Amino acid sequence: MKRWLVALAAFTLTAISLPVAHASSVIVLTEPTHRQINGQFIDDDMATLIGVSGRLGQLVFNPPVGDRTWVIDPALIEEVSAMASGYTLTSGAAGVGELFAKSWLTQLAVVTRSDTVIAMAYGDPSKYWVQRLAPHYVNYVLSISGVRLAELLGRGVVAATSYRSNSQFTLANSEIDAIESDSTNFAQTAPFIDPKDIDISRLALLKILNPDLPKDRRDYLVRDFTAAAYTQMHLVHLSPGKFTITSSHQDLPITITNGFLSDIKVNLYVIPTNLKVEVGTLPQVSIPAQSKTQVMVPVTVLTSGTSGLNVELTSSNGDLLGDSIIYPLQLSVISPIATWVTTGAAVLLFVAASIQSIRRIRRRQR
Repeated sequence: MKRWLVALAAFTLTAISLPVAHASSVIVLTEPTHRQINGQFIDDDMATLIGVSGRLGQLVFNPPVGDRTWVIDPALIEEVSAMASGYTLTSGAAGVGELFAKSWLTQLAVVTRSDTVIAMAYGDPSKYWVQRLAPHYVNYVLSISGVRLAELLGRGVVAATSYRSNSQFTLANSEIDAIESDSTNFAQTAPFIDPKDIDISRLALLKILNPDLPKDRRDYLVRDFTAAAYTQMHLVHLSPGKFTITSSHQDLPITITNGFLSDIKVNLYVIPTNLKVEVGTLPQVSIPAQSKTQVMVPVTVLTSGTSGLNVELTSSNGDLLGDSIIYPLQLSVISPIATWVTTGAAVLLFVAASIQSIRRIRRRQR
């Protein structure tokens, strides 16, 4: 009887332990972004999260035993890798998580060595908002995520095949309008930047659409996204100025700056603000990378007074670049009739003076 009880107890323990030993755990590693579009950290909260006792630290330093599958956001690995290289905050302070980041990445490589790793859609965005604001990104996100994660981890991973969330979290109309406008600006200037930098704006948008991103941080990142789009849009711009025109036909020098790392062709459109001046035809202008070019704009003055030239730049595709500028004109040109009258009066005065002088000479000779 005693032997039977011992055998039963051993069988029971074995039966209980087998499912635990062979249980398969899915570990999800993701965190809403803590960085601006330029890569600078907004805060240092990640240092706490990846610490041994932090949420992300616990998952890596104390993972469940048994069979494991890791679902990892490549955007998270990018941020931790940036921390491991040393970083500063937007406040100017040095980040404190460099050593934490190095330890976390080292431990992640160790614990996942024999496990399956699946790529999550980059930035863990809501599919609903990606489809609404950037429908052409839907498949792009999935295709790029696996490639990025494999490069970051230095190992093979399973490609992303779906989004984790389809949340319809609230975005203000002003934010929707800003994101759509900024995305258009980034797309219009994309041909002029290094191809490897094109993804920066796309991936920044995806991180903004993470449903778990706190509202205040999302508001901040939308403004940062807008500022970056504005800066890129204005890498090509007109220099301000004003002119005084003293002849009926004159060429006015207008300076265009190209801040991109590639040459660019632009069209210059010039419209007078009134009918006192006319503008000649202008050819397309080529501007070398990171340089300034002066374009001579031919102007014909029809009458004196004040006027202006409304000037704008467009790309060879017709997309607006930078801001349009109005150049004030002071027209100090004497009309041909006035010139004739003035000249005629001068001649008459000369003739009159000459006659008077002749008369004086004759009087003296008498």
